[in-house]
Amino acid sequence: MIDAILTRAAEGERITADEAVTLYEQAPLEDLGAAADQVARRLHGDAVTYNVNAHLNPTNICVVGCGLCAFAVWTDHDPRAYAYSVDQLVDRAQELSDLGITELHIVGGMTKEFTLEYYEELFRELKSTLPHVALTALTAVEIDFCAKLAKVGHREALERTMAAGHDTMPGGGAEVFSPRVRKIIADRKVGSDTWLEVHRDAHRMGMRTNATLLFGHFETPAEKVDHMVQLREVQDEALREQQPAAFQAFIPLPFLPGNTEFAYLPGPSREEKLRTIAVSRLVLDNFPHIKGHWVMLGEEITSEALSYGLDDLSGTLTEERIAHATTVQTPLGLTQDRICDLVRAGGKQPRERDTLYERMVREPVSA
Repeated sequence: MIDAILTRAAEGERITADEAVTLYEQAPLEDLGAAADQVARRLHGDAVTYNVNAHLNPTNICVVGCGLCAFAVWTDHDPRAYAYSVDQLVDRAQELSDLGITELHIVGGMTKEFTLEYYEELFRELKSTLPHVALTALTAVEIDFCAKLAKVGHREALERTMAAGHDTMPGGGAEVFSPRVRKIIADRKVGSDTWLEVHRDAHRMGMRTNATLLFGHFETPAEKVDHMVQLREVQDEALREQQPAAFQAFIPLPFLPGNTEFAYLPGPSREEKLRTIAVSRLVLDNFPHIKGHWVMLGEEITSEALSYGLDDLSGTLTEERIAHATTVQTPLGLTQDRICDLVRAGGKQPRERDTLYERMVREPVSA
């Protein structure tokens, strides 16, 4: 039975949630990887894409207070707290532009000072200063928070940020859709229905988005798969209705327990990381890309996972702070040369892309 499911999935046939759980729990790891790699190669050949990006985190002060998070602090009285003005962030973005970035990834804490109006001003100023740089910004949770502060709906909030220069939306805040697990790890965060609805609105309005899964803590294989299936259904809806945009990539994020309320957990093993990546490639048959977040996977497993369905890396990630608030030992950013080395070590060919997955042709920036 396992071989039959793997063969169908590798050939692009849709598998059920029960079949996916069976594969996760019972398929030999190498066979699971081979099937996922067959899908990735059929879609993308031996190419693995990446972009040159940097992170801007306007603040780490957050009133939500998720147990899973090592990044946020409750109050500005905390010695670790910071909150940047628009001018400070624009100045830093100008400095980062010397690295050849084509994208800024902008997420942060949620507090009443960081309003919809703040982000409108930030996006306008960034676009005025760096018009060639795409803004991948504000998770669905942040959009919901800003909309509530402004007393507007999600669609109006998105209309306003898009008018200011907001290009795409990252996939953070999804965590695990299971209400049971969310109650444990993020009981103050809005539920999965809100997260999914914000992404639906973004797609209908022409904004491409990503999706994530945070795994390796309290979720079961069935809850992992259910999360993927819910995303697959939203993507089906976008494609069936010929909406102007949809999900671009799925990003499986291994939980890093260090400095969180769950520091006693071991975090996911190598096998759990590879199984989750491979199953996601087989389940999400309507997602163009499975993206590896090397900061959280680790460089060695990132390279290995290129044979388990990964076809895209998260980019150079200069000044990534959220994962690094845990005890992760990966660098604060990678050069293009290092990313290319990781890709080639995984038996694939590196290819630089922009935020919308169009190919970039230029000499790598090694600084």
